[in-house]
Amino acid sequence: MSLTYSRFFKVKHKDFLQKGVYNAFLDKDSLLHIDPLLLKGSRIPEFKDAYTEFFNYFRLFIPLVKASKTDGLQDRFFKQIVKRFTFKEIPNTGLGFSKGNTRGRGISGAISRQLAHSAYAIINAGLEDPEIFGLMQLIEDNMAADRISDMTIAILQKHFLEYTQRIAQEMGLTTHPYTFQYGVVFQVPYYNGKPLHFIPESFLANLPVAHDFEDIDSVCNYNNRLKRKIAELIGINWSEYKDYKKKDWKNLIVENKDCYEAVINFYKSLKAVPYDFVADNKNQYRDVLLQELLDEIPFQKPTGYENEQDEVYRLTLAMCQQFKHLVEHNRLSELFYRNHRTPDETDWQLLLYTVADTYKIAGNLDLAITREDNPGVGEIDFHITKGSKANTVIEIKRSTNENLVHGYRNQLPAYMKAERAQSGIFMVIMEKDNIEEIKRKITEVQKNMKDNGEYIPEVIYINGMKQHSASNRNYQIPEIG
Repeated sequence: MSLTYSRFFKVKHKDFLQKGVYNAFLDKDSLLHIDPLLLKGSRIPEFKDAYTEFFNYFRLFIPLVKASKTDGLQDRFFKQIVKRFTFKEIPNTGLGFSKGNTRGRGISGAISRQLAHSAYAIINAGLEDPEIFGLMQLIEDNMAADRISDMTIAILQKHFLEYTQRIAQEMGLTTHPYTFQYGVVFQVPYYNGKPLHFIPESFLANLPVAHDFEDIDSVCNYNNRLKRKIAELIGINWSEYKDYKKKDWKNLIVENKDCYEAVINFYKSLKAVPYDFVADNKNQYRDVLLQELLDEIPFQKPTGYENEQDEVYRLTLAMCQQFKHLVEHNRLSELFYRNHRTPDETDWQLLLYTVADTYKIAGNLDLAITREDNPGVGEIDFHITKGSKANTVIEIKRSTNENLVHGYRNQLPAYMKAERAQSGIFMVIMEKDNIEEIKRKITEVQKNMKDNGEYIPEVIYINGMKQHSASNRNYQIPEIG
């Protein structure tokens, strides 16, 4: 389970929501980024003029370019441009794609020089609107939404520290002094020896997912709309411009005054779309909501085991029964049912795995939980083990799965045999009000297995349908022994 701000500070998720602060991850990055356009018109005290200040940062390149004799590092003015395009890594923001930490990647070296050369060419062409630098992901290689997000935090870091200081004080969080530029000291929370930077939810947008920097254009709506606008002006169609590279788009804008003015006016008129934290399609808050629910409903583990195999089976069965209770009585499945979405078997598997793993850690259980292991007869949903002999296999099937009966009669026994497991549990996620029909089919199979002297795995039926409010819940799957 990921470590969020709320879990780290031992407060409720809603405490951050009420402040409008992104309850970020401390041990992994999110799939969100700061869109500079979302700074426009902000009513947050620390960010009232942030949009203007962000672009004024680039306006200051104009006198440096005009004072430069050449775009080489031997020119001291050009060297200053490179320096202003060099941004250090900002710790603990919880944004972007970097792996293994939650720092921004920073901008330096070859990328800083690339941006400086670009600024030199653009300004020397007489293009002095600072908004041209809002188009970096359209015209600059190696500049995508996550890097622009990091750049935004770096340019406005003082504002983010002021914001973090105020929020931390209002929430009563533990803080420590952090010395910023020119000896200015902020009292902010720390994590792993580095200051935290709280981010307003209202500044965050979806981070486009792309395989490389060129591919980012195909998933960025701004870029596509800008490309179409430029294409209209110069009279080319999609079949001609779809293979243009970033340098081609930059050349078109820099060398064509009409294109430049159209693009700048278009950018100025854009209204960014913030991430919808209510729908939460990227599941930014699913884990923290689940974690808080599990904290409120602790797992009661059974006692008095006969042996290790009995211990593993009874603990596994108890966790599965607890999972059933959470889904049916605590509306756990609401984590899935958003925007008319219907969960698939992988969703249920991951949810059960998260619940089991959370209870295992919280209860300090001496168990190993393995998901989608393949012993040679197919992928096992789960098996929970202790040592080399105690092993219980779990198979999950939706009631709409046409292989439901086959899963119980053939798949689960095959997995048990392959894993040398002495026990198995079969979970049926009911998605239709047809439990009697499903029970009848399973009962017939169980009778056949009994007649053949075979092991009969436990079956747990779970109401996985979308739940109504507590006052309007007419359907309840009965407990199955």
